[in-house]
Amino acid sequence: MKGGYDSIYLDLITKLSECGFQESADRLGLEYVDGGVQVCFLKREYRITVDGVEPLDGQPVNVNNRSVLLYYLLSKGQGDPENSYVPFESIPRMISGLHVQTRLMNTPLERYLGNDYVKFSQAAVKLGGIEEESQVSKHLWRFDVLPKIPLKIVFYEADDEFPVNIQIMLDKTALQFLEFECLAFMVRCFVRALIKTAQYGDVVGWDSNMNPI
Repeated sequence: MKGGYDSIYLDLITKLSECGFQESADRLGLEYVDGGVQVCFLKREYRITVDGVEPLDGQPVNVNNRSVLLYYLLSKGQGDPENSYVPFESIPRMISGLHVQTRLMNTPLERYLGNDYVKFSQAAVKLGGIEEESQVSKHLWRFDVLPKIPLKIVFYEADDEFPVNIQIMLDKTALQFLEFECLAFMVRCFVRALIKTAQYGDVVGWDSNMNPI
């Protein structure tokens, strides 16, 4: 019997039969092709049909990546990003009664990358990141993780007073497209992909345990 994250994915598949694929694709900035939807997520191309999500490169993919794409396709969100960003860790405070330790998303990046901005920037480029601002110790990058959910990272290099600080930010409209728990899934997938790309370079895919393929 499947459990945990696999169960989440399988449950999402059951909802696809009621999804208007073309309407969702048009509203969410996806590509509708021959009864299915195609989308680029973390520099890999996927096709979504009523049977679920399949990577077009044929390589294994973590089940959470599949779930994120189904959450997005099934979203009722509409409109466009406002280009107004808030730290991911502040989003729970925007939702009444929700208290979550979201620094857990930043900490793995800081622990693995340390103060190595070169390693970060090389991995960022491979994941489709665009550097929007670069100062002496502050660097701002944008990633179009999903068509309506851009993500930014601010990389503050360490100095004599403060350690390295890597801040993840999302557009304020992100909650219109994914609930917080789904956004957390998405950010976790992004963080994991960034770390693995920094570690292994141009990795085609990862197995269920995120080992490089």
